[in-house]
Order: sequence, then C-alpha cells, then structure tokens
Amino acid sequence: MDDIRFKKENISFIDKIHRIFEILPEDALFVVDKKLFGISPQLCGLLKSKNVYLYEATEENKTLSEVEKIYAFLWEHQKIETLIGIGGGITGDVAGFAAATFKRGIPFILVPTTLLSMCDSSAGGKCGVNYQGIKNYIGTFRKPDVILICTDFLDTLKDEDLKSGLGEIIKYGLLDETGSILEELSAYNNEITELPLESFIRRGLSIKIKVVEEDFRDTGIRNILNLGHNVGHAVESVLSGGITHGEAVGLGLIAELALSEMKNDLDPFVRKQVIAILKKYEMKEKLSGVSREKLMDALKKDKKNDEHMRFTLLQKIGEPVIKVQVAEEEILQALTSILE
Repeated sequence: MDDIRFKKENISFIDKIHRIFEILPEDALFVVDKKLFGISPQLCGLLKSKNVYLYEATEENKTLSEVEKIYAFLWEHQKIETLIGIGGGITGDVAGFAAATFKRGIPFILVPTTLLSMCDSSAGGKCGVNYQGIKNYIGTFRKPDVILICTDFLDTLKDEDLKSGLGEIIKYGLLDETGSILEELSAYNNEITELPLESFIRRGLSIKIKVVEEDFRDTGIRNILNLGHNVGHAVESVLSGGITHGEAVGLGLIAELALSEMKNDLDPFVRKQVIAILKKYEMKEKLSGVSREKLMDALKKDKKNDEHMRFTLLQKIGEPVIKVQVAEEEILQALTSILE
C-alpha cells in the first residue's frame, strides 16, 4: 500500500488507541464527540486530565451557533494553541471549521473514529456547517495538520454506522478502474465486521488523496468524488436525519447510475452489482413514503448546480464524467429506481 502518499499527507495508522496519546502534544485542547466519550471508557480515561469540549455530533448541531460555543472554549484556553478533534465526520467538520477560522487558523489534529470519516471525510480538507437545512453550505478548505487513524475505534460502532462508511467505500469501488473493491465486496461473507476494513480505508484514501492533490479547491476533477452525492444529499435533506450519510449515498449511487445508463450508455450490470452489494450488507436500496417531487425540490437546492442541474456520472467503472447537464425529466425517471 502507498504509505509514502500517506506520509506526505501526514496520515498515520496507529494500532492502539492509547498510542495515539503518546503522539499527541501534552498541552492541547480537545473537541470530542459526546456519544463516543460515553461509550469508550478507555478514551474517557485518556482524556481525564485534558481540556475537553464535548460536542453533540448531530446534523442538527452542525451549525454556526455550535461553532461559536467552540470559539468560546478556545477563547477560554487561548494560550493553548493546538486543537484536536476526536469523532466522526460531523465532529471533524465542525472542529476543523473552528480551528480554520479562530485567530485565522490554529494547529489542528484530527482523530477520525468512524469508518465514514476514516475512509473519506478526514482527508478531503473541507470543513464547514449546514445552513438553512442545506448540508455544508458554509465552510472553507483546510487540511488537518495531522490525521491519526486507529481502526480499534470501529469496535465502538453499531452496524448502521459501519454501513454508513460502506456507502462511501462502494463509491470508491466505482471510481477504481481496477474494479477490485466491488469484486471483493461481492465475494466476502455477509458480515461487515468480517471485511478487511483497514485495507478498504487505505484504498479509498489513496483514491481521494490523488484527486484532492490534483484539484484541492474542487473546481474540476475533484467533482468525481460527488458521485452519488447529489441524490444522496437530497435524500438526507428530505428524511431530516432519518438515514445515515452512507446509506443515502448508496441510494444516490443507484439513481445516478440509472442516469448514467441514460446519458452515458453505462452497462446496466454496474447498477445491478451495486444493488446486490447493498442488499448483501442489508443496506437500503429503496425508499418508501417519499415522492420524486420532494426529492427534486431538495436536488434543486444543491450548491453544485449553476443555471443547470449537473451531476457526476459514470461511463464505466473507473471512468467518471463530471458536470453532466441533466434535464429534470431524466432525473425524475432515475429517481423511480429508488422509490417503492
């Protein structure tokens, strides 16, 4: 595995949680997911003598008002320079945004603790908050100075949290020209906990880092990482937190692969393979009680649109096409693929 790339990005894989604290600076401030703090006695003990802000990491609390509370915490201890975020993607986004903007930027170390944040959000260099019900509408670009990944944290997760991470891994499988990620997900036994998760994390990060290096500000090729996310974010918005990000992305992939069949002549086998993987790991591949029109209203608010609705679509596995203009009628037709 390309550990040279990970070293370049200051990403380290740590084998035990306690060893993370051997690396961290003695004097630091911590923003920690409150839920994780409550279910990990080991983490609780390691943080016992530290300055800790416990953050209620929910989409509803991913707001500027919560960032202001973190600012107050930083202000109280402003002689201490380094902020460390420990938690999933929401914690990383909010703590990262606070670190990027407090005093125009303070040192920031990220310890992602969910499969989703380990394989995806930790390495993107994006941080921010939701606004007016729209995900990540306010934010900035700021890479953590260091990212420390310890898969022991995955033992604290419920199956639904692992499924959330798996949604992004499936996306990387579609972007990986070798097709090996999808093949392996199809071949393994049905238990997510039996998957070689560190291997998938490393491969997902390798794909993401390569793209982010090429287009950090997300003006071109980085758009390929949006595959599944236009519809995925619309599903999250409509269900108001009633679905995990990764499962919403899984549904988004189905709909956007259907669009890819219409616009790019994508082989229908690809969508069938993704649906089979979602079913295998007991992830959603259909929505009930939601109308196409409601999803369409949410899609129209997506910040990735200009005067047209634009999607990242697929020509074949490993060959995405960005900023494809799609008509409303085509989107409505594709949305039927995920609605009961």
